[in-house]
Amino acid sequence: MSLSVINKYITKKEKDLLSYAKILESLISIENNKMWQNKKEFSVFAKEIIEIYSEKYYFQNNIHKENPIEYSNDNINFVLKSIIEYCKLHDKTEMLRSWKNETFLLSVIICTACYVDFASNVVDGDIQDTKNKFKYLLSYLRKTKLLEVKDNKYFINDLFDEVKKNANEDKKILEYLDSEDFRNEYKMISNNPVYYEVLFSYEVPGLKEFDENLSKGVLKKYDAKIREISYDLLEVHLLKELISNMEMDKYLIRINKDMKKASLVKFFDNEYLKEFIKILVPYDKEIEYQSIMSDYKEIGMDCIYEMEIDEEIEPTSLVNDMELLVSKEFVKNNENNQMSFDKMNIKLVVKNKEE
Repeated sequence: MSLSVINKYITKKEKDLLSYAKILESLISIENNKMWQNKKEFSVFAKEIIEIYSEKYYFQNNIHKENPIEYSNDNINFVLKSIIEYCKLHDKTEMLRSWKNETFLLSVIICTACYVDFASNVVDGDIQDTKNKFKYLLSYLRKTKLLEVKDNKYFINDLFDEVKKNANEDKKILEYLDSEDFRNEYKMISNNPVYYEVLFSYEVPGLKEFDENLSKGVLKKYDAKIREISYDLLEVHLLKELISNMEMDKYLIRINKDMKKASLVKFFDNEYLKEFIKILVPYDKEIEYQSIMSDYKEIGMDCIYEMEIDEEIEPTSLVNDMELLVSKEFVKNNENNQMSFDKMNIKLVVKNKEE
């Protein structure tokens, strides 16, 4: 498996945000700053605070990109949390009391860097529009008597030249798997809650020219590797949703024997993948896949079971605390069992009918 593209992106954002903050430190200042005297000293504080912010809060605020003031008002709490955590880690909580103005300045600089980065994202952002609104944000900050905000077009141009360079790099990260030969399809399998089943399709150029049995043998040999490409594509798809102002969806991947590989378990041991992906398990094969499911449950990944029958069942044949994907007919035929399902904390999710 490749290195997590989400983790790779977050690591890159730490560097991007610091580069923006360094430029902004020349634009936004206060009189008689006691916390830092030059860019090197500023970077000592900003670097680690930005790392904390990126790892914990980077995707927490992806709204209001059209309004930098609303965005900043929402996001500054996450930046302040990062500053407080930094102070606790380094036994510098006294700094929050002694250098209130400097702490406010630091939070404004980092928060502004976050806005520039987010509003210029390559999924649904707009660099030129962000540059125009950035000037509006600076005008707003000038109204704060504490802050000294320069009107320096050279610094602003430097900032957005850096944004353009980083956006081009971001685009490469998001497009590195783009290909006409393989793709994921996301089929809505239920409406309440909304779940999408991940279906992978691929075409190996030139393979059709070979004997059919030989082709099948080749594909079977590389089946596990091909499926891993699907997981990589799904992670990139999730990253695009996280970056943008899209509503986050939930995805189901069907369990298979190759998922026992330690490298795959490690790949899915990612907070974002675990939050938005569940493993789909045929209920009649629950015992067959028990050891694999145990590995994924251990890392905090959820499973959802699929019931293929429509008939009434005995509730005690199920286990407690489970999510069960069923047909409408199953729900109807098991109306008398609903109270038992509730007591056992079994949640029924109705499958969409096949078209």
